[in-house]
Amino acid sequence: MSAVVTEYGRIRTSSVIVAGGAWTRLFAGNLGVDVPQLMVRSSVLRTAPLEGGPDVSACNQAMGYRKRLDGGYSIANAFHSQADITPDSFRLFAKFLPALKSQIGAMKLSLNARFFEELRRPRRWPLDQPTIFESVRTLDPAPTSSFNRAAIAEFRAIFPALAHLQVEQEWAGYLDVTPDAVPVISRADRVLGLFIATGFSGHGFDIGRARAS
Repeated sequence: MSAVVTEYGRIRTSSVIVAGGAWTRLFAGNLGVDVPQLMVRSSVLRTAPLEGGPDVSACNQAMGYRKRLDGGYSIANAFHSQADITPDSFRLFAKFLPALKSQIGAMKLSLNARFFEELRRPRRWPLDQPTIFESVRTLDPAPTSSFNRAAIAEFRAIFPALAHLQVEQEWAGYLDVTPDAVPVISRADRVLGLFIATGFSGHGFDIGRARAS
């Protein structure tokens, strides 16, 4: 009988699904399972409630929007995102090169403090020691304001009657992206009873709803 070791103790089980989103590659790597996945930063904003706006969701090459229950809108730069250069960017360069070529103009590359943070971060750890998952409970990167500004400008151009919109919040998150943007839902051959579900590349909520129905 195998088990999962957690910060609260050991849980006996015969099978485990690792669905850690952006953390999956790091977690699986400690078990000797190489998951080809990078984190891509996507930025979003929400507006104050607006009257007279569209009820349906839509997107084009510059902007996507969805009406919220409070009458405001979530707006994002639909096909633009930011990729922070990290040590994994070099380890996985060959696998992600075709995707990088196809996203020229849509992907902003950035070298920042995250490179050095991940360079210093242990990639393996003993099961009886605290890990990065306990010290960093959430991934909360800063949004890319230039992407959000471009999305707002496009929204205003399409809906000039809503040009008076007010931005109430901006945020960002890391997408778990695979080289072909197709999710990995698979057994891990190297570890008996281990299954991986990751790499939903920004479509996890939609795909998850389909799996549950």
